[in-house]
Amino acid sequence: MKQNRFRNLALYIVIVIIPSIIGIFYFTHAKYNDLVRENITETKKMVDLHKNHIEQFIGETVTSLEMLSLVLSSENQLLSNNQYIKDILMKTYYKDPRFFGIYLTNPNGEMITGTRTAQERKTIFYRDYFQTALQTRKTSISEAYYNEKSDQFIVTIASPVFNQANKIQAFLVADLRLDYIENIIKLVNPDLSLKIYDMNHVVIAETKQQENDDDKEFSVTSYLNNVPWMIAAKPLPFDYQKLLSLSVVYILLILVITHIIFLLIKYILLKRKAMYERMQNEAQKLELVGTLAASTAHEIRNPLTGIKGFIQLLSEKYKDEESQLYFSVIKKEINRINQIVSEFLMLGKPTVQKFELHDLQEIIEELSPIIDSQAHLHNVVYQTFIEPAPLTVLCSKDHIKQVILNLTKNALEAMPLGGVLTVSLSKENDVCKLEISDTGQGIPEEALSKIFTPFFTMKNTGTGLGLVVCQRIIHMHKGKIEVKSKINEGTVVTIFLPINKE
Repeated sequence: MKQNRFRNLALYIVIVIIPSIIGIFYFTHAKYNDLVRENITETKKMVDLHKNHIEQFIGETVTSLEMLSLVLSSENQLLSNNQYIKDILMKTYYKDPRFFGIYLTNPNGEMITGTRTAQERKTIFYRDYFQTALQTRKTSISEAYYNEKSDQFIVTIASPVFNQANKIQAFLVADLRLDYIENIIKLVNPDLSLKIYDMNHVVIAETKQQENDDDKEFSVTSYLNNVPWMIAAKPLPFDYQKLLSLSVVYILLILVITHIIFLLIKYILLKRKAMYERMQNEAQKLELVGTLAASTAHEIRNPLTGIKGFIQLLSEKYKDEESQLYFSVIKKEINRINQIVSEFLMLGKPTVQKFELHDLQEIIEELSPIIDSQAHLHNVVYQTFIEPAPLTVLCSKDHIKQVILNLTKNALEAMPLGGVLTVSLSKENDVCKLEISDTGQGIPEEALSKIFTPFFTMKNTGTGLGLVVCQRIIHMHKGKIEVKSKINEGTVVTIFLPINKE
């Protein structure tokens, strides 16, 4: 009992638990990777969105400054009308929160007027962005730099203001607040961790400030076109709840499939066990028959020999037709008893036979006259199809004859209204194929699986041992016997015996 429990547990572990763990791990891992890729793709879309927004933000600022420069260029007394210019700049400053400061300088970079006083700003003449604007006569954008007063990074844009002679008479300068960009990103995507780096890989803006941030975690990147900046973002936080909800159905499916496989294997094993027990029961029956036959064969045959002798004497003494009829019936029954005893002996303890090389073609030719005469009595056509090449097998000649005669006898009895009995012999690979077929009544499908069971018979006078004896003999010769049958079409018995290769 304990051993069976251990086997069932081991089978359950091998068929259900281990495959389920492997399947669940594989699926969960694959689904995890899919969700990670989805998060990266979604993060990439957000990064591209903010990249476009920042480029649009800077582009719009540059355009606004250039338009304002054109307006100021139309003023004849630009440098002398400071209050008017200051009013325009102050209105622009208060209207647009992106500006940290906006002012007007002369060509030497000295502040003329703006949102700050002159004392708050030193000359910017030597700044790179101012020199670029001065030399190229175009709007120039500075690198991001830290402003101590505002405690944040800012960017300065310088746009030249031309006079009627197309000479630079001033510069319109604006400081942009990068925290404005941060606030926009936080408002649009509050869960997104994003950093903006300048060309020196210095963080100039970020949405979530954490002390132990690892730059390697910011794996989703994109570069801006109009400024030398890079945007980097962490993939969105992984949603384990979503992974669990997606996995539950597949986990249940895997468990159902593995349990179905387990139950199927258990069913097959139980079926095999039942078949094994049935074979053991049949073997016990045969052993019982053998024991019975060995102990009673002589006791039965000795009296039968005496009875047969006296019946022979009586048949010679009483010659009248009625007495002869009775004597023939008695002799027939005595022969039948002898046959049953012989089958008992064969089933229980078959005698040791001497195996010799024989050509099956010769054995069939020897039996053909006997089979043909029996066929005539049953109004049956007997025909043979024998391969001309010799088919030599190592066998007991008498036993093979017994099998053939037994099978042809069954075939003839299956055709009470006549028919065709065919015996064919051929070579198939390395085995000899002997086929005996009839056009008789056939065997019902439910009985076909029982025909090799001892004592099973469909005849009124049968012992149920004939086919069992045939199977026993064929197995003794390391061969195989198969039976196929269809109702009202006939039966085909096929025997396979190994061909001798020596």
